[in-house]
Amino acid sequence: MEIRDVFADLPTLETPRLRLRRLTMDDAVAVFEYARDEEVARYVPWPAHQSIEDARRFLELVTGQLERGEVAPWGMELTTEHRLIGSTGYIWWQPAHARAELGWAMARPYWNRGLMTEAVKACIAFGFARMGLNRIEARCRLENGASERVMQKAGMTFEGIARQMMLMKGNYVDLKVYSLLREEHLGQAD
Repeated sequence: MEIRDVFADLPTLETPRLRLRRLTMDDAVAVFEYARDEEVARYVPWPAHQSIEDARRFLELVTGQLERGEVAPWGMELTTEHRLIGSTGYIWWQPAHARAELGWAMARPYWNRGLMTEAVKACIAFGFARMGLNRIEARCRLENGASERVMQKAGMTFEGIARQMMLMKGNYVDLKVYSLLREEHLGQAD
């Protein structure tokens, strides 16, 4: 399977409370609203956005990735409000090894409602069904308990700590690594 076969025409995914859809340049204000929050940016590799231009650069990157048929995240829209509240999806994919990694960010007012877990479960189902994945990974900083709970609730298994795995905001940081295998996912569906 080719990455382009999936991401050139990224489908919209529906969950009970969310619509995962392509991000567009029209999302700049909504992206800036959540990405400028220091708490949202606390555990991610990118700094908090300082201006609407930072959001536009992010959206130019994502829309360019989609136009080229590359891996790119979905925008998370809360269906009851028709409001973009974050992004989630695959940050890399190795088709030759049938493995990929998920990442996410969400506006703070929507934390602790199970929304990110709902979105991640939809991405996982898509990965196994449409991308032909055998393994889905996710990682978080040691102190990021919220993301760790999302991984656990999504059925992922803790594998260990990758020491100084990433240079983040000037410091090498340790990351907790979680994964879910196709056979485990199929077993959970029973």
